[in-house]
Amino acid sequence: MIIIRNPARARPLSNNVKRLMRESRASPQNPDVVKSGRTLGEKDLAFCDMQGCIFMCAVDRGIDMSLFAPLFMNSQLSALIDFSFFHPGCQGAEVEYLKIPLLLKSPELIVDVLLWIEGIVANKEADETARAALVNALSKETSDAESGEENDHSVIVADDGRLIALEERDSRDIDELTARYEYAYLLGYIYRYESLLHEEASRMVYAVMDEPFMRKTFDQMDLDDVNLADCAGEICQRLDQLIINSL
Repeated sequence: MIIIRNPARARPLSNNVKRLMRESRASPQNPDVVKSGRTLGEKDLAFCDMQGCIFMCAVDRGIDMSLFAPLFMNSQLSALIDFSFFHPGCQGAEVEYLKIPLLLKSPELIVDVLLWIEGIVANKEADETARAALVNALSKETSDAESGEENDHSVIVADDGRLIALEERDSRDIDELTARYEYAYLLGYIYRYESLLHEEASRMVYAVMDEPFMRKTFDQMDLDDVNLADCAGEICQRLDQLIINSL
């Protein structure tokens, strides 16, 4: 059983970082206007699509976006994905010590690894380091696998002290479930688009565009039957304008 505590926990951004984020979006001529951003290529859009699929897989696991978005965007795994996108020569290529683009082809694996890592770290002993907890857990997994024992990987999220059991498949109304999938894909896609557009870490993007902010903004847009590849730039431009006004 995996228990996740306080998934939104993250270091706050410094005022200097906030200033740089605002400057990356604001026009030099008029700091209150969004400057023209670069156009993302087909490979960039493919990575946006992959991240959208990762977020949808979280819905498969029965995890609400209010929990998964901060968990993913503030994770070390997300930071590794950021590095693979921004480091020269890494994008889409196999790197000796980093093959995240290859892992992105299996969004289910990304979600399962994230939940496993976060669950182990969140529930480690008080006198145990995160690294030691992960090594011990991996050793136990390997030992159990060799002996034929099965581990309990069901997920429970501790939210404000309340334990919420999550099933792998949600039995809610099909229309509601469809809406959850659509929102999850949109959220993951736009987060990666925004990160690539400004070459900012996922943690930085989430710090100024958290899930409640994104949900509220999306609700104010007419996004029915849209092609994200065509309108993601416009969506991010509107988000950037809101950020310029708030930073």
